[in-house]
This record gives sequence, C-alpha cells and structure tokens, in this order.
Amino acid sequence: MGEQSRQEGDEKGDRSNRIDSAEADSVTWRDSFEAEGPTPERGDIADENGNVEETAERNLQERTNALNALKRATELFIGLPDGVDDSIRTYVSELPQWFRRSQKIEAEIRVGDDVFETDGFNSTTDTLTAKTRTRIGTPVSITVVCTEQRTWNRTERELVEALVSVIKDGIERWKIDSLKRVSDGVVVLDGDLSYTYVNQQAEQLLGRDSDELYGECILDVFPEVADTVAEEKITTAIETQSPRAFERYRPQQERWVEVRVHPNDDGVIIVFNDITDSKVAERELDHVLETAPVGIVLLNAEGDITRVNSRAEELLGLSRCKMDGKGYDHPDWDIWDEAGNPIPREEHPITRVCESGETITGFTHGITLPDGSERWLSSNAAPLKTEDGFIEQIIVALEDVTVPKRLEQLIDTFQPVNNILNSATTAEETRQAICELLTDTREYQYARISEHIPGKGLTESDLQEGSGAVAANESVTPPIQSRTEVAPAEVAVETGQIQVVTRSQTSSRFERWRADTLGQGFQAGAIVPLQHRGRVYGLLVLYTDRGEAFGGREQTLLATLGDRIGQVLHSLATERILHADKVAELTFESTDSASFFVSASGRLNCTIEIMDTIPASDEMLVHYASVQNASLDALGDIAEEADCAAQLRQIRQTEDPPGGEVEIGLHRQSLAQTLVTEGAVVTTDRVTDGRAEVVCEIPLGNDIGSLVTRVQDSFPDTSVVSKRETTPPAKSGAHGVGRVLGDIFETELTNRQRQVLRAAMYGGYFQSPRRSTATEIADVLSLTQSTFSYHLRNAERTLFGELFDRLQR
Repeated sequence: MGEQSRQEGDEKGDRSNRIDSAEADSVTWRDSFEAEGPTPERGDIADENGNVEETAERNLQERTNALNALKRATELFIGLPDGVDDSIRTYVSELPQWFRRSQKIEAEIRVGDDVFETDGFNSTTDTLTAKTRTRIGTPVSITVVCTEQRTWNRTERELVEALVSVIKDGIERWKIDSLKRVSDGVVVLDGDLSYTYVNQQAEQLLGRDSDELYGECILDVFPEVADTVAEEKITTAIETQSPRAFERYRPQQERWVEVRVHPNDDGVIIVFNDITDSKVAERELDHVLETAPVGIVLLNAEGDITRVNSRAEELLGLSRCKMDGKGYDHPDWDIWDEAGNPIPREEHPITRVCESGETITGFTHGITLPDGSERWLSSNAAPLKTEDGFIEQIIVALEDVTVPKRLEQLIDTFQPVNNILNSATTAEETRQAICELLTDTREYQYARISEHIPGKGLTESDLQEGSGAVAANESVTPPIQSRTEVAPAEVAVETGQIQVVTRSQTSSRFERWRADTLGQGFQAGAIVPLQHRGRVYGLLVLYTDRGEAFGGREQTLLATLGDRIGQVLHSLATERILHADKVAELTFESTDSASFFVSASGRLNCTIEIMDTIPASDEMLVHYASVQNASLDALGDIAEEADCAAQLRQIRQTEDPPGGEVEIGLHRQSLAQTLVTEGAVVTTDRVTDGRAEVVCEIPLGNDIGSLVTRVQDSFPDTSVVSKRETTPPAKSGAHGVGRVLGDIFETELTNRQRQVLRAAMYGGYFQSPRRSTATEIADVLSLTQSTFSYHLRNAERTLFGELFDRLQR
C-alpha cells in the first residue's frame, strides 16, 4: 500500500507541476496582451474616422477574447483524460467566438492525420494558419478562415500562434504520459535519426539514460547498429512510410527484444518489447518439436502455416522458409487418395477441423513431393481453442506410412496373382494374365515374363518383347528395348536373386541398364527370377515410375512371388510331360556311391525300389522305398552314417525274407532328385546290389543334353543306356472311375494336396492299423500336424466330391 500511495502521490505531483507550468506560460501570453495599448505605429487599429476611443475599446475586447481563448485552451488541454479527440472537438467548435465577426469565422485543427472542423469549413486563400510539431513528431496546425474578406490583426495572428503551441504542448504531454505508462520501451528519432524522446522502459533496455541520448544520432551512440538489420529496417520504414519489425538479442542484458518501427512525417517511433520469456518458451517448444519422431505443422486459424519441425520438412520436401505462411489449400500441394485422385478441399482434414472443431485422426493420403517422388502420409489434425471456444491454432502430426502402405498395396496387387496361379492351365496364358494384372495398378507400368531354358545362355532375343508375355499401361509406349537387360538377367539366373536398378543408384554396375531405364521415363526396374528348386523357369521384368520402388520389403515380396510363379511353371511343365503326345524316355544306369541308395544297396547286397518321391522343400525329397533282402535296422545305421537330413523311419518291416518299407528324406543324394529338379518325370527308380536303373520322361524339344550333363556333374559314374521316343499310355482304356479319379487328382487338387495324399498313401496312413501317424508324416514334409490334416481333408473332400458329381451327370 505504501508503494501504491507513493506512486499516486508522484502522479498528482506531476499533474500539479504540469498545470503550474501551463499557467505560467499563459501568464506570459496574458501579460503580453495586457501590456499592449493603442500606439501611433499601430495603424491597423484606427478606424476610418480616426475614432481612437472606439478603436481602443475594440482592441481591449480583442485582447480579452485572446485571454479567454488561452484560458479555455488551458482548461481543455492541461491534465488531459484518456484521449484528446473530445478536447480538440470541443475547442474547434468554440474557436470562432474569440475572433472579430465571429459569426463569419470557421476553424480547423489538424493533429497528425486527424482533422477537426467547424460545420461548413471551407478553406480559402486568405487564411490565418499556424503550424508546429510535437517532440515525438506529430504535426499540429490551426487554420482560421473568414467567409468575408477581411484583414487579420496582430492580436489574432499572435493568438493563433499561442494556441497551436498550447494544444501542441497538451498533446505532447498526453502522448508522453501515455508512453510512460506503457510497458514497452519507446524512443522517437527525427529525420536525422537523432533521439527526441526516450521513455524509462527504453532506457532500461538500451542501458542509457535519456539525457545521454537526447539530440544524439543513433549511429553515433550505438555504432554497432550500422550496416545491420536494425539500420536497414529503420531507413526502409522512413523511405517507404510503412511499418517494419525485427528481433534483436542484447547480450549486455541477456534479453531478446522485438523492435517495431513506425514511420511519421519527420522520423520514426521505435517500440521495444521484451520477448525473452516468449523466446525461452519458443525454444522449449522448438526442442519438443525437434525431438518428436513425427512431422509437426502448426497453422493459424486461417489455415496458414506458422511453424514446422525438421521432420515435417523431410516429409513434405520443402524448407521452412518456403512453407511459412503457405495455406494448406494452396494449389502447389499435390495430395491424392488411394485411387490417385486429387483430394477435394471440402474433404481435406484441415477443412474438416475448421468446420467441425473436432480432431481428425488417421487421414491417409499420398503426396507428390517437389522432386517428383511420391510418399504416403497419415495425418492427425487437432484444433487449439481459446477459452471462448474459437480456434486459435491447428496442429497437424504427420507420419510417414509409405512402407506399410506400399506393402499393403503390393500385397493387394499380388493377391490376385495367386488366384491366377491356382487356376493356371497353360504357361503362356498364365504369364500373360500375370503381366496384365501387374500393370493394371499404380505399382508397375510395364511387365514382361520371358521363358528360360536351363543351361542355355541368354541372348538379346530371349528378352525381346516377342519372346514372352508383355503388358503395359496407357502411360507406356511399347516396344521397350531390352538389350541392356542381358547382363543383369544373366546375374539373376546365375544367383537366383532379384536384380534392381533405380534413379538413385550410384554404382557403375549395370549403368547402361540404368540409363536406358531412365531414358524410357521410368524411375526403377527389376528382373525377378522365377525359380523352383534351383531351376529358373523364366524372368519377370518390371518397370515403374515410383521414385522409391524395389526396397528391401518389396524385393522380399517379389522373391516370394517369383518362387510361387516358378513352382506353378514347374508344375505346368510336369503336366506337359504327363500329357505330351510324344516324350523322350531316357534310361540311366549308375554305380556312383554319391547316391545314397546306390551306396546302401551295394553294402547290404539288397534291392531298393523307390515307390514315390515327394518334395518336402527346395533342397529335400522324401522317398518312400521298398527294401528286399536287407534288415531295415541295418539300412537305418547306414542312413545315420550318411548324415541324412531326415531320420529314416520304418513304415512296415518283414522278417522272412528281411525287408519292408521305409520313409527317408535326402538332400541331393539321389539321381531322382536331380532329374525331378530338371523337370523330368521319373517312372522307374530301382537299385540292386549297388547298381541303379532310373527311367524318366521329358517332352520332346527339351534340352536333353543339358539334362544329361547336370546328372553326370552330380553323379559322374552315371551313363545313359537308352533313349527312345514313345507315346505315353493312352488313358482311354482305363476303368471309367479310375480315369475320372486320375483326372481329378491331376487337375483339381493343389500341388500341396497331391503331396499330402501321396505321403499318406505310401506312409501307410490309410492302413489299419495305421503304419504312420499324421504327426510323423507332417514332420517329414515340414508341416504342422494341423496343416497336414487340413490339406488331407480338403484333398479327400475335393477328390470324392468331384467324383460323385461327375458320376451323377
């Protein structure tokens, strides 16, 4: 309370001092007017008849009017209230009464750009005018006119000069008092950039007393200002007569100051605002934004960007300066939905936030970046509201979901491929359907599948469009030259791995392929080997305009797709053998001990006949064999010594003669596996006393020389003892039901279902009592027991359902 009383006492003292000073000034003017009397040299106060007495009386009245005008001005402009407009408006309306012929007098008072006039004021050439300017540069003027021609006397001229000074002093005191009461620092510079006013807050911020600054040029007092943003903003404000603003750090006070420069007719008014606290808060906010793992964008209520973090710069592909002030609905933002269509303004999440005031989450959209690349973003937009519920800001969190979105799209793209593969009947139709499906999406603009024959070297003609199935969307103009694909295709065949080229690839490897890819308008290309059990059946060539295509996960999906297509192409090749009108029948003999069955038969002096061979994986075949004249335990000991991948399992054992049936998995340790891998169909596989006879069939036209070479590379002590062309046995002579079952087995069951049925049959699963359990058979096929049972039930349902359906037709 004591401090408040002192402040009130100081304010009362200031007002008293101001009134005393103003009254002292008015006394000086009053004394001047009262001291004047009629003098001979003042011819302007004598009338035409030389009536001195009337002239003296008139002069006295004029001086009295002048004193009253000064007194009234003192009343109105000393100790002004919150504003000066009412005082000036009142005074200009009263001003004519203190001049001769008052009924013919009009007056105008100007303060800065504000004009106050009597009713009907109309300036003439014969005016009585006085002008001045306050210390802070505000121009003040009084203009008095008479509607009739007349001569202004000395008293009236002096009165106008005195009045404009009184009004100027009142306005100046009021403005300075107002500046003293504000919390901001204020200084006034004249046209020479010299200080004419400095308030107390500015003294503290500048570290100088006002007495040191008055009349001094800012560049002399603070030479460090020269050639800085501060000088540039001040001079620009004066030259353009438009406000300017900037921020400055004052190391002496360790404070941040916001500086606003306001021009006037004779200099500038500079307002300093201490923004240190807001700067600290801003830095804390920046720290939070910069450590956030997502992109953050702040917008004002109008939807213009005010702040972004570094992550948002990365995601949107623009620097902060280019985004600052940019509206969310600016046409430069190229955003689109899953179908590639532009997102309408009314569906934009910011529009929805502004209209509903609610938070929008999980809005997923694509965006084309300035460099032409594309990205998928998930946006969450929320309003920040004032206490009265108005939206003050909008905050948007951006998350890059390109990878999962691309995977989702790729999975959606590849899923229909499985449907094509499940119903494949011919290799050519399958390749064509796959290419058309892949290019009927946003993912790939061009696809081609070319057939490959193992052992044959690749040439440019093998990769031409005429050599395989081709499809391209409307954005591509075929043909696509493929001569540069030969080198990466050779690597794909040799390694079994996808070969990729992209715009960002910096390696010199396949540079010609990269240049050709970019030259055709694509961003990336890939060559995917279509393989099964180490044999490449073809090459899938893909091109896309996606800037970030063929990443690690996409390659994994493509590798899986390539294996699936390769498996189907292998099955179709096998089907082609089984249904070929003419086949080549090859008979091999081998004594090579690298074959497990040759080695075991020789050591045990027995006969081993392979009843069926079922693929368990790319590297292992499961063999169901009948053993004659040898103990199964002895065969098991040899299997353990041979370090077989799967333990030999006895299915049925006989004592006299010794023998039985076994199940055994082998890793590339049998002739049959090599032949099956090369696409042959094994019809006979019998080994007696260490000598194997294997008969297989392949379609005419296949590379028989390559097949023989591969077999002999794996088992050198092997030779071809016969080769003949033959026609497969006609099925028309088979029993009707058997023929139907055979057809259903080959055409309606999946590859896995056929494997499960064969393993269950030869494993004794259908015997009573069962010779193998579901778990035992599932283990050797690398399946779970539930998966084995699932495939078995589906195979049985399909097999017998189709059989009864056809028999009833």
